[in-house]
Amino acid sequence: MSASSIFRTTIVLACLVVIVAGLKAAAPLLVPFILSLFIALLLAPLLHWLIARKVPKILSFLMIMALILGLFVAITGVVSSHMADLFAHADDWQAAMMENLQKWIEYLDQKGYHIDQELFFSMVQPQKLFVFTLSIVKNTSLLLSNSLLIFFTVVFMLLESFVMKEKIRYIEKNSGIAGLSERIDRFSERLKHYFTLKAFTSTLTGLWIMAVLYALDVPYPILWGLGGFMLNFIPVIGSIIAAIPPVLLALATHGFTDALWVAGWFLVINIAIGNLLEPKIMGKGLELSELVVFVSLVFWGWVFGKVGMLLAVPLTMIVKFALEINDSTRWIAVMMGDTVRLPKRG
Repeated sequence: MSASSIFRTTIVLACLVVIVAGLKAAAPLLVPFILSLFIALLLAPLLHWLIARKVPKILSFLMIMALILGLFVAITGVVSSHMADLFAHADDWQAAMMENLQKWIEYLDQKGYHIDQELFFSMVQPQKLFVFTLSIVKNTSLLLSNSLLIFFTVVFMLLESFVMKEKIRYIEKNSGIAGLSERIDRFSERLKHYFTLKAFTSTLTGLWIMAVLYALDVPYPILWGLGGFMLNFIPVIGSIIAAIPPVLLALATHGFTDALWVAGWFLVINIAIGNLLEPKIMGKGLELSELVVFVSLVFWGWVFGKVGMLLAVPLTMIVKFALEINDSTRWIAVMMGDTVRLPKRG
């Protein structure tokens, strides 16, 4: 490798470090806009579907605005009321959970299965697990603190979608990048396909969780159903995180047996939707390797926190698309893909 190549590589790596550091430092400002962008991407097909069905453009837009506002108001009201009650009874739930665990250990001891309580509690640390669970719920609810900003950002992004294609064609015509609009259209379709189907499976997940928890009389089934809907967007570990709060609450309110039932149902839901339904309807449309998906989960979670984990896959798809456009970086996009097929040029 020549000295100029080494120097150029060093400069590129240094620029990447600066960019990543800047993204992490600007996370409080960028996160609401990133979340707004993907909400707009999710709603844009519905908006254009209404317009295609001869609904007047202004009426279609007002209908989408009413839908967004209604969802924000309903979700904010439910989550805030449930959160207030949950934290008001947190100490009682924690004490009940510890008491039920001790009863379970004593029951096993009577059956001849001796468990050292001190060793068990020092290894499992259920109190810390409960506090960790509360921190997850609290941090997730902080997303709602920017709900007004997100709402207006989504509204203006949807307005911008009416003229975005014309702007892209203008850039293509005057920049000399052949096929830019076509590539962006293909990428947008892939992203919309992912979000639409993921929203569908996440909705099924949330409704199933609510039904199960309501039937088992676990407190706040709507809150945990909403959590299951959101966390289903996180690959690999999202379903595990979603199961922790209701399992611990079932342990606190009903006992160890009911907690096992809740955990079992979450396992069934994850297998049925995450391992059977999603691969069948989504196929291989992401064009990202499984390793890249996992690494992106860790990386974007570190940069943007909880929202970064929720949007790890689409953010990585955007990076891959940007790398595909330039000839000098196209090989990195190929390495990120799930096949060795070279992307089409121009």
